[in-house]
Amino acid sequence: MVTNLPAEAKAKWLRVMDAKTPEEKLQALQDFLSYVPKHKGTENLVMWARRRMAELREQTEKEKRKGSGRGLQLFVEKDGAGQVLLLGNYQLRCNVMRSITNVKQDPVELPVVGMTYYEDVRIQVVNPPFFTTESRWATRIVGMARNADVLVLTVENSGELSKLKDFLSDNGMTLGRPRGRVVVERMRTGSGVRVVNMGKLVGTTEEEVKRYVEGFGFRSAIVKITGEVAMDDVERAIFESGSTKPFVVVSHDVPGSLKPWERDQLKLALFRELDVIRVYTKEPFEPPTKDPLVLKRGSTVAEVAKKLHSSLYEGLTYARVWGKSVKHQGQRVGPDWVLEDGDIVELHTR
Repeated sequence: MVTNLPAEAKAKWLRVMDAKTPEEKLQALQDFLSYVPKHKGTENLVMWARRRMAELREQTEKEKRKGSGRGLQLFVEKDGAGQVLLLGNYQLRCNVMRSITNVKQDPVELPVVGMTYYEDVRIQVVNPPFFTTESRWATRIVGMARNADVLVLTVENSGELSKLKDFLSDNGMTLGRPRGRVVVERMRTGSGVRVVNMGKLVGTTEEEVKRYVEGFGFRSAIVKITGEVAMDDVERAIFESGSTKPFVVVSHDVPGSLKPWERDQLKLALFRELDVIRVYTKEPFEPPTKDPLVLKRGSTVAEVAKKLHSSLYEGLTYARVWGKSVKHQGQRVGPDWVLEDGDIVELHTR
């Protein structure tokens, strides 16, 4: 059920979104929460806000310890097409790390970070230190899981898998791929809220989505919808409270490393769960680039231009596309054209 918030609370949320530092965001969240009415309809939102505030408090404490040279830092900045976090049986996840990356070191007090490849796509793999669900590391591991794009659950048996799922569930994380995806992007220029619907709206309409987003005070924004989406999903996108994580289960005997075919299957599974596409760009009368741009599925020509350079994005008029998304190779398309994996894009600006 969509939370019915008063206008004052919605206005306070924009300040949360505008906050730049963890300290500013924590203070803005506290202010926002004071304007949220406490009743059954807001229970989930209040619970999420308090959990997020706890994470921000810990993050600010980490920064203070880092500044003083004390404390261990577990946060890993993302790299490549996405970040994969290994969780579960410690020895098995170390075996997986050694099998799919060039990293041979096992984590002790700090995470070990490596890179694996699916064809021409780089995927970051993070193996955290040993922990139990009751240990002092548990809260930090949950923070790492929230930051990751995909979780790899390494288990020997169904009992280990059930315990790991329960641990994540108790910390507000749901495993699985969402039915749909909503991105609410605030724009610096333009006016009004525009809905780009590339999926299916359930129980609502584009006009209702537009009015709902406008109700939060968004003066200029694009709401991009892919897959099957309800108004609850739009709300979660605004509050950044969605915590459904794609996952892959690796069940294996601990002593053995992954066989080549198991390693290849895992890399393919990671690529699929990241839900990304590869886009190759080209200049007129030139061959396409060999290194792809990696974007979320459902990305448009405009997003390709934006990732390359702001001037391309601002001056974009149309593109020519070769690949699976078009009926005719070299077809002329507009900025909102949705691309597919392997497409080749030639941008044209004014």
